[in-house]
Amino acid sequence: MLPKRVLATGAIALMGVFGTAMSFHPPEGQGKPGAGVYRASSFGVVGDGVTDDGPAIGRLLEAAMRAPGARIVFDERKTYHVAGAASRYVLDIAGADGMTIDGQGSTFELGPRVRFMRLRNSRRVSVRRLNVDFRPVPFADGVVTGVDAERRRLDVRISGDAGSVCGGPTHDDGEQAFFGMLWTDGPYGAESRHFWIERVEPGEAPNTVRAYAAPEFTEFADLRGKTWRISLPVPGIAHRYGPGACFGIRDNNTVTFEDVELWSAPWIGFEVARNSGNVTFRRVHIRPKPGSGRLMSTCRDGFHVKGNRGRLLWDGCIVTGMTDDAFNISTHSSEVSHILSPDRVEVRQRFPLLHIPWRKGAELVAVDGRTSRLLGRSRVTAVKVGPEPEPIQGEPAAPLSELTLERPIAGLDVGTTVWDAKSANPNTTLRRCHIEMSCRMQSPVTMEDCDVTALLWFYSEPIEGPYPGPVVVRNCTLRRGRGNPVHAVIVSGGPADRDAAGSASGPRAIHDITFENNRIYGGFVVEGVEGLRIVKNRFPEPGAPFVLNGNRHQQVSGNTDAAGRPTPNP
Repeated sequence: MLPKRVLATGAIALMGVFGTAMSFHPPEGQGKPGAGVYRASSFGVVGDGVTDDGPAIGRLLEAAMRAPGARIVFDERKTYHVAGAASRYVLDIAGADGMTIDGQGSTFELGPRVRFMRLRNSRRVSVRRLNVDFRPVPFADGVVTGVDAERRRLDVRISGDAGSVCGGPTHDDGEQAFFGMLWTDGPYGAESRHFWIERVEPGEAPNTVRAYAAPEFTEFADLRGKTWRISLPVPGIAHRYGPGACFGIRDNNTVTFEDVELWSAPWIGFEVARNSGNVTFRRVHIRPKPGSGRLMSTCRDGFHVKGNRGRLLWDGCIVTGMTDDAFNISTHSSEVSHILSPDRVEVRQRFPLLHIPWRKGAELVAVDGRTSRLLGRSRVTAVKVGPEPEPIQGEPAAPLSELTLERPIAGLDVGTTVWDAKSANPNTTLRRCHIEMSCRMQSPVTMEDCDVTALLWFYSEPIEGPYPGPVVVRNCTLRRGRGNPVHAVIVSGGPADRDAAGSASGPRAIHDITFENNRIYGGFVVEGVEGLRIVKNRFPEPGAPFVLNGNRHQQVSGNTDAAGRPTPNP
């Protein structure tokens, strides 16, 4: 689950170093507009794992960008080292049409200040058959060998370079989160806990360190030496250079990723924001490098998904090893700042960065944030965008927007939470995915035939929203594990205020939630939902919490326990 500490929101432009410029002339038929296929080897890309291939890949991409429908092909199963990149990204692509990038199973090893891809304002782009890793890896794993709660200290034996993790948080980018991850074996797989770090010092023995906890960490009571493992971030690499998604996918129309592996990242794996059309991830795996013995993959979220209008599909993906959420699927909500007339309001995005723009034809949804009651919906017939505010540490900030509504919404007032339902990832599907880290689902989503060993959490908050619904979870196996040691599923609809008859008043903002034909190992809690179906599920774990509270219009039927007996209707 996401930590509570406030994270820095700015970004710093970081320039890679290319070295001496080279004069290079590709062979006939390569690198010319209309040539079609652009082979990396024809542009001097070596792929020996030692040479810095960043400059040559830059020339390759520059040539391919001039040709609509270009196909970029790397050599088969090579290792490309990229120490620097002119714009920080190995592949910085804007305005492409019909481009294909085929890694042919090769691996890209990136320097700490490099990210793999920034894809913007492009259409019909396909990325396939490649692996991404970092060198050095932005974390080190170890075994907790001793616990000193009084000194707020863990003794750790590190596998790898113990010196790389020594030091403390750096604040060059503003206040930064700095945490590692504790791991222990649970009944269904690894369980995890954030370890907030004050500093890490060398230990007395070789390959050992002492990790001192920051004030945020208080959970020492059950820590035992040799039964807990830990992943420690490398100061100056992990959590820094943000926003720094390894793959930044923004403002595109129809993008496909197939057979892509991400094995480590200092921040978010994939940011997927404001896209339209079809955005598809098939066999895209974020996980520790197979055979490496690593515990971690990314130092933040695996997939951070915000404000998309298109149809999103994850099919056959493995997502595990991150220290934050596997999936955060949400948008940025706004609040009403002024009521100009019954059908005209001024709204302000609550989180000022990554603006989710309002458009004519948007479907405004309004919720009373104090009670989580749905106030109503109305089509936006006109949008007037205010002046551009000052950037925040170089990032564009969201402007005020004046919206004209097709019809007034009763109860709309200053402070009311609003969002555009059409820009809230309304068509999102996860199918046949294997997930081992908590999932924050704050948008409509369908999950089918998935295997999840982690908390599956449907909820909302003022910054990241909206209120999810409709939601369908069917034919899945859901187990407690990473993110929550007790519960496999929590649906948090907010306070359950009551009417005069004692029933939960409504309508509720989280709505139309269906769990059907699933196997659920662990606690199951649903509160404050409008329209709930819990049908034909199996709850095999004896004594696991099963709580339904404050829901309206619920159907609970055909559910059984481990012995196949009907579960009691709560």
